[in-house]
Amino acid sequence: MNQRSYSPASYPWPTPAGPTSTLTPARAETPVGTLFGETLWRVLIIGCALIGYQATGGGTLLALSQLASVAAGVGYAVVTVLTLSAAALRRPEPPTSWLRGLLAVALLLVMIVWFTAMGGGLDETWSLFEHLLTPLAVLVDWLFVGRRQRSARWWYPLSWAGVLLLYLAVYLSADVSIYAFLDPADPIFAAALAGLTTVTLAVGFALVATARARRD
Repeated sequence: MNQRSYSPASYPWPTPAGPTSTLTPARAETPVGTLFGETLWRVLIIGCALIGYQATGGGTLLALSQLASVAAGVGYAVVTVLTLSAAALRRPEPPTSWLRGLLAVALLLVMIVWFTAMGGGLDETWSLFEHLLTPLAVLVDWLFVGRRQRSARWWYPLSWAGVLLLYLAVYLSADVSIYAFLDPADPIFAAALAGLTTVTLAVGFALVATARARRD
């Protein structure tokens, strides 16, 4: 009876996983040039948000326009610090898509309401920045800057709408009169609330859809 011999070269020994193995996926670190461009863009967003708010003379944060601008300034400062910290530690881009999406929804809602329900213009510096430049800058950031928004969950728009409804609850409990269509005693209040909720959800789901459609 012949006995078959095996050599080390012919025997299918397991080999350790290399850098491209599915067992140890490579880290998707942000290239230095891309990181520099993203940082400059987000500093620009912070500048637009702060200019818009300061031009109001320090308006009340119960007004969504002012609150959204301050939130954008603070939020993008946090995003910038987290992104630079991750790059310094040679880690992938941090998961900031929920925060960035919330800011985009809030600012786009501000812009839409300003030009439709409120019939506002852009003749003042504060209005130009709060109702046009900052919302568009944040939208561009969501559409073209960073990559983690591609993993945005389907339920993100529901949570974003929940945050804005929480703002509305605070606004109504403060008993102020900034938006005429948000007066519970007004007959159009229910329709206005339904319209704002619908727009918020529509914008949110549109942002998630466009983010998932990206291929880069």
